[in-house]
Amino acid sequence: MPAKAYKSVTLTDLDPGKKLTGAYVKIRNGNIATSASRTYNYQRADNHFEQVEAYYQLTTAQRYIQSLGFNDVNNEAQDVFTDTIRDDNSFYDPTDDTITYGDGGVDDAEDAEVVWHEYGHAIQDAQVPNFGSSEQGGAIGEGFGDYWAVTMSQPVSNGFDLPCVMDWDSTAYTSTKPHCLRRTDTGKTTDDIDGEVHDDGEIWSNALWDVNKALGRDKTNKIVLEAQFSYKPNTTFAQAATVTVNTAKALYDTATANKVKAAFVARKIL
Repeated sequence: MPAKAYKSVTLTDLDPGKKLTGAYVKIRNGNIATSASRTYNYQRADNHFEQVEAYYQLTTAQRYIQSLGFNDVNNEAQDVFTDTIRDDNSFYDPTDDTITYGDGGVDDAEDAEVVWHEYGHAIQDAQVPNFGSSEQGGAIGEGFGDYWAVTMSQPVSNGFDLPCVMDWDSTAYTSTKPHCLRRTDTGKTTDDIDGEVHDDGEIWSNALWDVNKALGRDKTNKIVLEAQFSYKPNTTFAQAATVTVNTAKALYDTATANKVKAAFVARKIL
């Protein structure tokens, strides 16, 4: 990675002491980053780099959630493991509320959008335990994770192909350019449902991304997060969309709700 690709950031909400752990993130690796000066400077060849990336990006996400007025959306120290599995895969495990980032290909926690996508699952599980117990519920989970990655990128990407999800991580396994694991602007509708949650999640993420373009980032995310409290673990696309439209009306007005509804109608969800 060229030197210009690195950026120094301020780590907030750290616990007292030397270890990289804080109010919203608990790195659970055995060899945790430690610094007496609280300066955690590493290159990507050092596995501590991914620990810092995960810590910073997850803390940023939680602080953003709270800035929208939510103090009860996964407001905890999220347990995180980085580079502890050899697979090119990452996952959230609801049985013990942990996120694990793999190190196959590009180390997953190097890509902030991978970090944020998995946090999306933790967010939904905190709001609705056992969320995603149906195929469409699972697709909503994957779609929300992709959307959450994209919306968290909005302030920092300078607008660079925002709908392209996980473009750094996907350089290891895609040949087309731009490199994207998935996108939030595929144009898919429910006519394209194939029963695979990641594929079908692109329908949901496209709807949320269209709402974002219509209403703006903060307004959309406040509606989406508030609506998710009322989702069922086995919700369908249509049920979740209806709740989201009703939430938009309750938080704002009919005109706002109509814009949200239009995004779901375009995807043939409503």
